[in-house]
Amino acid sequence: MKTREKRIIEASYKGMSPKYKRAIRSIERCFTAYRKEGVHQVSFAQIKDWVNANSREGVSSPTLSNFLRRRPQFHLVRKDRKQGTNEIQGFWAMDYEDGSPIEKGTAAPGWVEIPIATDTGI
Repeated sequence: MKTREKRIIEASYKGMSPKYKRAIRSIERCFTAYRKEGVHQVSFAQIKDWVNANSREGVSSPTLSNFLRRRPQFHLVRKDRKQGTNEIQGFWAMDYEDGSPIEKGTAAPGWVEIPIATDTGI
């Protein structure tokens, strides 16, 4: 890895504890693994299952939600609600450094896309 790229990466993790750095890197590896399979939007449940299966420390739902909402490389691209229920799935995408656009995607059959509130106060 080039030294300039390494400094940029280290600057993005500045001030974080080693435990949180490992968790963020696990989440980033999850997005990279799904991207290699051709999946660009990943549901919250898929991220949690992948991280818990492929890292030794795992992650809880509240912690994962906190990381996804607060880290600038992760973007909520859409929310889907299952027809006839209150079940909601959030789909996330990671901003890659290669300049590829973040795709929104479409809802699966039996699911309805709901608008994302941008002024949540968070």
